[in-house]
Amino acid sequence: MKTKEYLNIDELTKVIKDKGIIINNEEYVRSILKQNNYYVIMGYKNLFTQNGKYKKEVSFENIYNLYCFDRKLKLLLLNSLLDIENIIKTSITNRFCSIYGFKETDYLDKNNFNINHTYIDKTFNIFEKQISEKSNDNLAVAYYKKTYNFIPLWVISKVLSFGLLKEIYAIMKDDDKKAINNEISNFDDMKIKSLFNSMQLLVDYRNKTAHDEIVYNAKHRKIILSKLKEHKKFTLKNNEGLNDLLGVLISIKNILPKDKFNIMINDMDKLIKQFIKDNDILKLEDLLKEMNLPSNYLDLKW
Repeated sequence: MKTKEYLNIDELTKVIKDKGIIINNEEYVRSILKQNNYYVIMGYKNLFTQNGKYKKEVSFENIYNLYCFDRKLKLLLLNSLLDIENIIKTSITNRFCSIYGFKETDYLDKNNFNINHTYIDKTFNIFEKQISEKSNDNLAVAYYKKTYNFIPLWVISKVLSFGLLKEIYAIMKDDDKKAINNEISNFDDMKIKSLFNSMQLLVDYRNKTAHDEIVYNAKHRKIILSKLKEHKKFTLKNNEGLNDLLGVLISIKNILPKDKFNIMINDMDKLIKQFIKDNDILKLEDLLKEMNLPSNYLDLKW
């Protein structure tokens, strides 16, 4: 059985060279390895391999640059995902409070939701647990609890996880889900079930960005989006655009304000082109293929 051992920077540098990877500046590489996990960086090697071997002239700096590229992409996505999370929270809160009330006795009453939903009990258990946790460690929540002896939905919703938020949307009554969908969706062909699937994919990528996982070529194994008119702009096969970065961008486009979305796409385009300029051993089409993006991805813009 193969075993792994701890390697210091000198040993890691030797391993890099033994793999046939070029080191252009050894001091620079050493500084990288002092501040970053070698094994995390090497998770980005696949774009630089072919038939199990590294392509010619691949340097460790190239692989590290892809790692940095992914970090920058994650920050771009996270900024938009945080906006979307806030938009959804606000819409759910406004809809619920205007129909059912805003106190704990209102939003913890299962009768104000789809009482027959399969996951209503599970969702409420998580809901109540998060409320209990935040009642002590969040100043705003603790203040309302102490001062008014209840926590308004607009206060507690601010500290609920995005994952719970989508589950709360799922257990809402159909009329409420339709009202929320109509309010936040930019696409006229977005249905309430399709919106929930989009939320699932957005939550997954939100978690990936927050936990510093690889995002630029990520695909979800279970979540499959519904095909929308937006997908028809691109030549896609099978599940392309339904569980990958393109699917995420389409899901973001559905909710994010149009001007903010165009800024995000322009920034992403600049990031992609700058990376290719700085790493000329790669072709743009190879990077886009790995990112699951069509060559005309700029057609996403409004």
